[in-house]
This record gives sequence, C-alpha cells and structure tokens, in this order.
Amino acid sequence: MSQIVQFEPFSSTIEPEFWAGLAHHKLHSARLDTARASIRGEFIGGRRHAVRGSTAGEIVQRVAVPARLRVSQGIWSSSDGSGGGNAGDDNGASAQPSGVTVTGHLYNTNTIEEFKKCDKGELLRGVGAEILEDVCSGRATKNPELLWPFVLLSFSDLKKYHFYHWFGFPAVTADPPDTYEAMTPLSSHIGSEADLDALRAAYAEYAASVDGAFLVRYQPGSSCAWQLYSLAEWDAAFAETPGGERAETMLAFIDPSSHASRLGWPLRNLLTWMRHAHAETRRVRVLCFRDAALCAASSSAQQSKVDPSAFESIVVDINVTAAADLKSANSVSGWERNERDKLAPRMVNLSSTMDPVRLAESALDLNLQLMRWRLAPSIDLAKIAGTRALLVGSGTLGAYAARALLAWGVRKITFIDNGRVSFSNPPRQPLYEFEDTLGGGKPKAEAAAEAMRRIFPNVDAQGVQMSIPMPGHAVSPAELDSTRLTVEKLDSLVQEHDVVFLLTDSRESRWLPTMLGTLHRKIVICVALGFDSYVAMRHGVYPDADDASRGRLGCYFCNDVVAPTDSLTDRTLDQQCTVTRPGLAPIASGTAVELLTTILQHPLGGLAPAPTSGSGSGGNSESLSDAPSQEGVFGVPDHQIRGYLAGFRQHAIVGQSSDMCTACSPKIITAYREHGFEFLLRAFNNTLVAEDAPHVPIAVEDGAANVPEGYSYLETLTGLAALHRQTDDIMADIEWSDAEDADAAAGDTDDDFEAV
Repeated sequence: MSQIVQFEPFSSTIEPEFWAGLAHHKLHSARLDTARASIRGEFIGGRRHAVRGSTAGEIVQRVAVPARLRVSQGIWSSSDGSGGGNAGDDNGASAQPSGVTVTGHLYNTNTIEEFKKCDKGELLRGVGAEILEDVCSGRATKNPELLWPFVLLSFSDLKKYHFYHWFGFPAVTADPPDTYEAMTPLSSHIGSEADLDALRAAYAEYAASVDGAFLVRYQPGSSCAWQLYSLAEWDAAFAETPGGERAETMLAFIDPSSHASRLGWPLRNLLTWMRHAHAETRRVRVLCFRDAALCAASSSAQQSKVDPSAFESIVVDINVTAAADLKSANSVSGWERNERDKLAPRMVNLSSTMDPVRLAESALDLNLQLMRWRLAPSIDLAKIAGTRALLVGSGTLGAYAARALLAWGVRKITFIDNGRVSFSNPPRQPLYEFEDTLGGGKPKAEAAAEAMRRIFPNVDAQGVQMSIPMPGHAVSPAELDSTRLTVEKLDSLVQEHDVVFLLTDSRESRWLPTMLGTLHRKIVICVALGFDSYVAMRHGVYPDADDASRGRLGCYFCNDVVAPTDSLTDRTLDQQCTVTRPGLAPIASGTAVELLTTILQHPLGGLAPAPTSGSGSGGNSESLSDAPSQEGVFGVPDHQIRGYLAGFRQHAIVGQSSDMCTACSPKIITAYREHGFEFLLRAFNNTLVAEDAPHVPIAVEDGAANVPEGYSYLETLTGLAALHRQTDDIMADIEWSDAEDADAAAGDTDDDFEAV
C-alpha cells in the first residue's frame, strides 16, 4: 500500500562567529542597502548518535538527531569586505569533506518594523519560482546545488547586539503528494559485504565532484559493482549493460535526515526536478545516502572494510506525481519553526555573552561606520584608526584632544608631560579625578594614559614623564647626560608616531618637538590659547627629505621675529596658570583633531596645500598654489584656524614657511643633522662656538663666545639678529622734521618726507 512521503525539515545551526560576520557585513558592506546578498551554508549526511552503555564498546541504542544546516563566519564572501573565505570556496562553509555546500540568500533589514512587516510568504515564493526556473532551464541538472537554496531574513540591532532572524528552506511542494511503496535499509538491499565496501570506495573517489545529488548504478557481484554519474548523465546511467547483466540505477542524494521513516528535506526539490526534467519517469528508486561521513572517514583512515551494521542509508521506491497532475505549480513551504515549535522568528542576545571590551569596541566602530552610510561614504576610517598620535602636553588641551582622538577610533596615543596632577586640574581637565591629586599628585602623563585605558580598554595609551629641554633654559654640566637621554627619547617618540600635537602652555617648550617633527617629516598640529581666543594650526611638511628649498606652509614659529627663550622665570601667579575661558579648550582641541582628520582624508596628506583664497602670506618664492589642487573627503585642510569667543568668530589664514624660522628653517635642520646634541646645547645655553662662524654674520673666536647682546643663538644662526640690526639702522637713519609732524597733525596728507 502506498504511503505519503514524509520529510524531515532542516534546523539551522549557527556558530557564534557568524553573528560577528553579520555585524561586520552590515557595517562595512551592506550599510543601508537591503538588497539580497549571497551567503553559504552546509549540510551533511544524517547519522544517528550512538548511546553507549557501561560495558566498553556496548551500544544501547542509536538516537536520531535533527537535520542540520550549518552557517558560520566562513560563509561571508571576501569580496564584500566581511572577512572569511570566498563564497566560491570551501573555507569555513564546507569544513567537513562529506558536507554539501549550498547557497543562501540574506535579506538584512534596517529596522525591526521592516523585519516584522516583510511578506514572508511572497519572499519564499519568489525563491521557489527561481528554483523552478533553474529546473526548467536545465541549469539545475548541471548544478544540483541550485535545488537547495536557503533564505535568511534578519535584523541586527548593533547597539544592543540583538539579532532577529528567520531561516527558510524553500521547497516546492507536490499536491497531490508523492508516495512510496517500500523503504529498505541499504545494508539489506545490497547483496554482500564486499559490495558495501565497494560503495564506500566508489563514493570516496567520487565525493569531490558530488553536488548533493547524483545517479548510482549497481551491478551485484561485478568487479565494478558501483558506478556514480552526475544528473546530466541520466541516459548513460540508465543505459542497458553489455551482455544483459542485471543492474539497477538509483537517484541518490546526500540525506541530512537520520529519522527512520522521514526523508531529508532536499529530496522535495529533487523530486520536483524529476517531475519536470524527466516527466516520463513516474517511478524511481531513490538512495537516501546518509553514510557520506562514514565513507570519507574510513577512506582517510585507509580502512579496508566497514562494518555493514554501520551503514544507515535507505533505499526507497517513490511514485512521482506528474507535473500535469499538480493542483498548484508554485506552492512553496519551508519557514523554520522556532524553539517553541511555532512558525515565528528567533532572537539571539549576545550582549550578555560577549566580552564587554569587544562590545565597547564594536559600539565605537558602529558610531563611526554610521557616518559612511549616508554622510561620508568615502571616508577611510582605517587610516584614522591606524594613526599613532603623540601628545606633547597632558593638561587641558591634551585631555580634550585625547578624548576627541579616541572618539575617532585612534588606538595608539602617547602622552608626554613633566607635571603632576594638582587640585585645580580635575575640574578643567577631563582625564583626571580628585583621587589623582592625593599624595602630591600622580604623574600627569601616566595618569592620563590610565584614564584612557579605563575609558576604552582597547586603546594603546602610554604615558612618558619628561621635561622637554628648551631654548634659553641653560643645561648645567651635571644635567648633560640626562638631557641627552631626554632628547634621544623624544626623537625616538617622534619617529614612532605619525602625528605630533603641541599642547604645552609655554612657547619655548614647543621648539624642540617642532624641529624634530620637521626633521622627520611628521604631521605636527599646534594649539595655543589666549584668554578668549585660540589658534589651531598645522606645520608644513617638507615635500622631500633631501629638498628643504621648496615652498611649504609655515610652522608655529615662522611668523615670529624673535626666537623662543625663557618665558617661565619670574612669572606672577596669573602668568603661571592657564587663564582662559573654560569653554575655550575643548573648542580648540576639537578643532585641532578635526584638522588632523581632514589632513588624513586628503590624498596628499600632510603635503596638502591650504585653501588659496588670497589670504596667503609671503615667504619662499614657490607659491603654495603650485601644488596639485585636490579635494579630500572633508575638503582642503586649512593652515591656521583662529577663533574668538568674543562675537563667536573664526577665520582661517595661510602663511608660508620662513627661511629665517628658528625652528623649521633649512639652517636649523642642517645644523642639527651636522652637530646633533651639541647644536641643541648651544640653543639651550645661548652660546656660539668657532664652527658656527660659516653660518653667522659675526666673528667668533676660538672656543665659546657669547651671543651678541639682545639676541639669542637661534636668532644669530638664522639671520634674524642681522635683520634686526638692519632694521634698527634704517629706523635710525630716517629724518623726521617738525614741519612734517605739524602738517600731519593738521591733516596734511602730503607725504614728502625722505627716508635716507
């Protein structure tokens, strides 16, 4: 008596890494795009699990387990930037040699409402129509994998790490249903153990080309008892054998079911293929092959024989309903039931199981990636995150700059400071707390780094306690060794980082980092505060390390006509503290960090010219406008941004480098390259030696000599001292007449004075 064929539906098995891949796909590839994406999955032949007794080797019973379709992180195609293997290979998606890799369709929605309102029936019918098209066109005959697509409808709440999902395994159903006459274990159907072993060997040889469905021809007792064919070789598989020997051909598929009487879900679409591709065949013998893993394992272990009782495959004779007899040609089912056996989606909450540090990092990346969805799709976030920032100064400016850098995803931040946290710091400097002030105060740089790691554990924040040597601050013989080590350490730190922020509260403390940043061609950002005004500027970078003559933007010292010197001695209390409006520092620091990101997103980086709007000042002969005119993601980075809280004004200016700059001019860089630390000592101690004679316009006797009165060593070396004397001489030679003064006072505009 015929019975209706019953099928064992798939159950999804999702590895935890998959959700990380889905989140990465949403952030970096799909974003707001809800178009269908291709993913990969795998199912294997179903086998019952053995329950063993207390006696060694004793098997009490074999328990059926659900038919599983597995997805993992390896399903993501490398072409979409989501990590994992390529969708066309077996990396991750087919880790087991006995598995069948299948294609899935991912429908990832943007909101939970969109997920709920999606027409699930229409979605599944659409995929079912594609299956029928592949069957009728012959594509499924050449590629049986097309018979078994799966669907994943999802919504990813990446703030809470909740993943709503629903798997569907579309199957074109038959009404009236297909029936079967008999169902026989393979071990009973085969004539001998030798033939079973021959099947194992034949499958092991053919397994690499099996796409889940194939044809198998069995000739009992023959030297070649089993022959395997693809679906496209139907005629050859069913051809008569030479000499009229008895043989039977079966339609075979990798059966993921381990149930005694329910056959695997893939058979539904395979029978659909039968009723359309071979409509003349109304009855077919089907091999539900559940022993693929057994055959592969025994082959790899080079076993000569397999215990016949270990085979669990089934042979079944099926009556195929003709396509013309179906009530509906496109009736599709296959949505997975949830854990309560209801047709409803599932939700995975990973927030409680994930590492909190990983969650914090994902949340930070989410906020940054959202900018790419609508506002700045071309932004290179990896370039910003990979930037190594050196912050010279860990006070108010340094604290706010560090927080802004962290918000941009910068993972490497190093602080330099020589101070300790005082009682006045915590209210104004957001990285410090009251406890940091106790016991004399923690070292500022180290306390700032500790605070950054508390805020975001994945940041590589380091603190370096260092007093930077400065021009005009003499170095005694007892301090020579420690000062030399400090210079070497600072030089090493500048080389190890990509950008140097100058955030100190004195002019001379910025000189050495400026010179080293210029020497090593680093991006240098300088921020300075007034009472209600600020400047945030970038220093020019030499286009070529060996060519310091070409035009570039100026540094913090380029527009100064005096060299930095000791400004810290004899300061009154109001001069010792940073007296500025409290809201100014975060504005200035934030502007400086945004200036950096604009530089990083420009194709020329630190060599990017400033906007040329007629505000450029004179300098070298080569104009900044000669540089290539290119726009970055955030436009062209300004040179100097000056802001004023009075009237809440802000404007940008441009200034080129000066050949007489005491920090970045070619004379300074050359002197440091030639004399190293000895050159710095002259700047610190304000002395000249005989070897300076070729570079300075005054006579220097053997040994040390004092710098001309009223001028510094750096002014003398760069020519600023000579320029000052020339200016003084010109002013002294100007003759002013009393009559001209009287005319000017009376409003006479006749300028007839003579400058001699």
